[in-house]
Amino acid sequence: MILHDFTYEWDGKSRSGRKPVSWWPGCYRVRIIQLGNQDRGIKYLFPFAVVFRPAKTDAAMNTSLENYIHNFAEKISEQYHLDMTKVLWIKMGDPVMVARLKPDRKLSDETFYAISWRPVRPNEMAAIEPDIKDF
Repeated sequence: MILHDFTYEWDGKSRSGRKPVSWWPGCYRVRIIQLGNQDRGIKYLFPFAVVFRPAKTDAAMNTSLENYIHNFAEKISEQYHLDMTKVLWIKMGDPVMVARLKPDRKLSDETFYAISWRPVRPNEMAAIEPDIKDF
């Protein structure tokens, strides 16, 4: 079930004192999908998927999120109240890739993440396919 469908854009500047997704501008189409119905008593390891793809054709606005997925995930998770470690972060493209963010260690006030990218699994693709037909 699609919970949110929007375009997320940043200019690479910091006006609030918080770090932007990246210091280069970017724009992505984002769709947040709930993967299952929690009412049946089934607990999902990853109850949500955040599917994203570049929204602009201009190369200057297509900052790759592969190196900035933790910043992007923090912003989206905070805004939409998601546990970023329990979300499938799916980058549409050729091939479709999935990121997993695992807290690595905590130093001072900032949490660092071990990030691993892998190709999407067939069962994961089947779970999101009905919700990305027009994406």
